[in-house]
Formats: sequence, C-alpha cells, structure tokens
Amino acid sequence: MAAREALTAAEEAITDGDIDGAQQELANAATLLNRAQSGADMLAFAAYIPWIGERYTAGVDVLNAVDKTVDVLVDAIAIVYELKETYDSAEDLIGWNDVAGDDASFSSLPSETKAKMFRQLANSLSDLRQMQTKLGLAQDDLAAFHALEAADAFSGIIAPFEEALGNLKKGVDLLVPFAAIAPEFAGLNGDRQFLMLFLNDTELRPGGGFLGTYGLMVTRDGDITSLETSDTYLVDKYVQGHDDYYVASPDPIKTYLEQPVWFFRDSTWSPDFEETARTATQLLRQEMAYGGQPVPQIDGVIGITTDFLSNLLYAIGPVTVDGQTFDGGNVAEAIEWQVEIQFFIDGVPREQRKEIVGLLGDEIMERVLSLPTSSWQTMFDLFTYSFERKDMAFMSFDESTQLAIEDAGWSATIDQGAADDFLMVVDSNMAALKSDPVVSRTIDYSITPTSKGYQAQVDITYDHDGGFDWKTSRYRTYTRIFVPEGSRLLSSSGSMENDLIRNPLGKPGVVTQADELGLTSFGAFISIEPQAQGTLSFT
Repeated sequence: MAAREALTAAEEAITDGDIDGAQQELANAATLLNRAQSGADMLAFAAYIPWIGERYTAGVDVLNAVDKTVDVLVDAIAIVYELKETYDSAEDLIGWNDVAGDDASFSSLPSETKAKMFRQLANSLSDLRQMQTKLGLAQDDLAAFHALEAADAFSGIIAPFEEALGNLKKGVDLLVPFAAIAPEFAGLNGDRQFLMLFLNDTELRPGGGFLGTYGLMVTRDGDITSLETSDTYLVDKYVQGHDDYYVASPDPIKTYLEQPVWFFRDSTWSPDFEETARTATQLLRQEMAYGGQPVPQIDGVIGITTDFLSNLLYAIGPVTVDGQTFDGGNVAEAIEWQVEIQFFIDGVPREQRKEIVGLLGDEIMERVLSLPTSSWQTMFDLFTYSFERKDMAFMSFDESTQLAIEDAGWSATIDQGAADDFLMVVDSNMAALKSDPVVSRTIDYSITPTSKGYQAQVDITYDHDGGFDWKTSRYRTYTRIFVPEGSRLLSSSGSMENDLIRNPLGKPGVVTQADELGLTSFGAFISIEPQAQGTLSFT
C-alpha cells in the first residue's frame, strides 16, 4: 500500500511538472517494492500450495512487473529532466514565461535554441534506445501476468501503470528514429540539402506517383534555411532533343510513352523508395550538369504524396494563395487545375505555371512551424500515419542514417523478409492523365498446392468509373506483379499490345519477366475505357 501511495504521488508530481518530486517519490516506491520482493522471497514455499500458490505467483509477477515499470519511469524522468532543462532555457531566452505555453511555436524559438534542442535529442539516442528495450520487457512481463487466472485480483493496481507504459512506449518509439536522423536531417553538422519529390498519386507511378514538381530544401542547426520548388519538365528541357545525351529508359516507358530517353520526371519507376530516390538524384544531377547548371549536392531524399498534402491541410486548415483556397478536400484537383488550365487563362508563361506550388509550399511550411505546442501531437500522429501508409518516405545517403530510417519503417523499401509467399501489385500510369482516382481495383489471389510445389492465381480487375474530361482519360497502365524469386509464369490473359486507338484489333500484349529487388516480376500493359472493366490474370 505504501509503494502504491508513493507511485500515486509520483504520478501527481509528473502531472504538476514537479520533476524533482517525481524522482523522489519513484525512489521511495523502488525502495518499498524491494522490501516487498524480499518478503516474497522468504515465502517462496507458498508457490507449491494449491490455490494459494497461484495467487502467490501472481503477486510475485505483479511485483516484478511494477518494479521494472518503476525502473523505466526513473530512467524516463532522468531524460525528461534533461529535456526540461533545455525547455526552461528556451523559456528564459525568448520570454515564454510571459506567454501561455500552449501558444508557443517552433518558429518562435531562436536559432540557437532550436539547435540546442535537436542536439539534446540526438545525444539522448543511446538512453532512448535503452529505455525502449526496458519498456518492451516491462510490457512483456505485464502480458505474462495477464495470462494468469488470478490476474484480475490485481487489475486495479496494474491498469494505471499499463496505460502509462503504453503511452510512454509509443512516444519513445517515435523519438528514437527522430533522434537517430537528427544530425543529418536537422543539419547539426553543417548544411544538408534534401531533394523533395512531390509524388502525384492521382497519376500513379511505382515510386509513389508521377514526379511533376520537385524541391530542394536546406537545413542547418534545426532550421530550414531555404526551400525552392520547380517544374521537373524545366530540368528535362536541358537534355530533351539533344542526341548526345542518352540514358536508356525502362522498356515500358520506351514502348508505351514512346520515350527512349529516361528523364528526371519519370524517375519514380521502382516501388522501392530507396532505389527511386537514388535514380531521381542521379538523373537530376546529370541533367543539371549537361545543361551547365550548378549541380546540387544531395544528402537525402524526402517523398510526399498528394494524399499526405491533403491530410496535412485537413490538420492545419485551409490555406489561401493568390486568391485560391486550398483545403484537404480540393488540394489535388485545385493544383492540377492551376498548372494545367488556369495558367493559360491568366496568361502565365508555361515555364512559370508551377510557381503556385512553391507559394503554397511556403505558406503551408509557415503555418506548420507556427503551430502552438498543443498541436504538435497532431503533427506527430499525422507523420506516423503517413509513414505507415507510405504517403511519406525518407532516404539518406549517410549509411547509418539510412539504417535508422529503415529500422523505423520510414524508408518504404521492399523486402520479402522471412515470408514464404509474397505478392505486390504495382501500377504505372502510362499517359492516362490524372485518371487513377476514378479507377478502382479488385485483386483476387489464390494459391493451391500441387505435386510440384504451389500454383498461384492473381486476377486484377479494373473498373473505370470516370469519363473523358480535362483530367481523365482511358486508363493506360503497365502493371507488374512481384512474386517470390524464381517463380515461373504458366499462363496469362488480359494483356494488350496497346489501347484501342493504337490497337483497334485488340491484339494481346507480351508479358515481360525480370528479377528485381530480390523478387521476380511479371509485367503487362492493359487499357480500360471509361465506364468499362478489364482484368489482367497471371498464373
């Protein structure tokens, strides 16, 4: 009972921001729990007594679990204490004592304070990883405790700590990768420049979407010192039409886009983001060099889709740029209208048509960095959700940073791992405008044991629910399925030589095979007219 009172007092101290008091109460709880464990050891013989033995064992388990919880909380408080010192320093530097805490923002911090906070985070990496391990072990102990029949008798004691552990684990799991990538992505060791890929998933490509706009972002000591965006077509113009520049494009791009040269705008060809990032970086630098332009040093790549942009605007609210309001519901179509139609109506030169994207990006960045601290949790939740959905992905040319990104699940890399079976269906919009939002897909997959192993059947059915308009056309896609390496194609149906305009007789197409990403892929072209259906099948 005394240990519980000490833990309750520690919880109240944490709530009140009394870090010193929390440390003292946790120390008291640890001492009392140690005494309880010593007493339990003296009664070890009770474990062999029916009925009593099970309750004795449950009591020992709860003591062990709570003891480990206390150890973890003590470590957590120590790190929080160090971070609080930095926070307190920030208050002194910018006068936060005179401002409501919930109204403070990242942009209001002086540059030196931002750098100090990011360095503190980076320096805490080892401690955070140790805490992550301890939290996992404590959760394992609690899970084992719950499996006991007598666990219900102690649920009232355990519940508050279990909830605290879960919340703390969630926070630490997010902080660990941020701490690991902070030196590179925050530019703590000098300027770092990142290639931003704005991936339009209304025109699907394997790497996340068509790359119509890109950006270059520079960070230094936790600050974004510059962010410039531009049209990928302007970079491609440096090399387009020059016979002495030639990078062979993937065969489907050569065939269905009739484009033998691989341009920067088509670099998102691999479903593995690291590979796409490396290709995009290489093609950008080559084209800039050929055009006599300054060749950017790229330290990492960040990819974001229009779905991420939409969810971000839902979170921060509408943004108005040049009289156009962009919100979570209209941003993809509104941008497309501006850069494909409105610029012509307004008499804007084609080379300047995507400047609106840069202005929108600046306004969104300013809005995000000006969010009060009370909204930071919403942003963290959005980033976590976006990484899980692959609407955002990171890549670093620094090896240790890339490993940390992969460990966090932020890399969007492809790995079959230890799985016995694997299936990934990858569409590549081949000049079908922005038709993907009105095309639904149904994937049917079955696997059957045979005398020679296993036989799989994949049916991909496309339903085109749209029509012909300024952003929608017949759907043209080169579809690849990725399956375990060494798989053989027995038969296929539904592939087309080209769409009905270029292939009015409906001649079947060829199915290609390749080994890539440690897997085997089979690819075929299919086209679906508006309000029609088509199916690709592979056996």
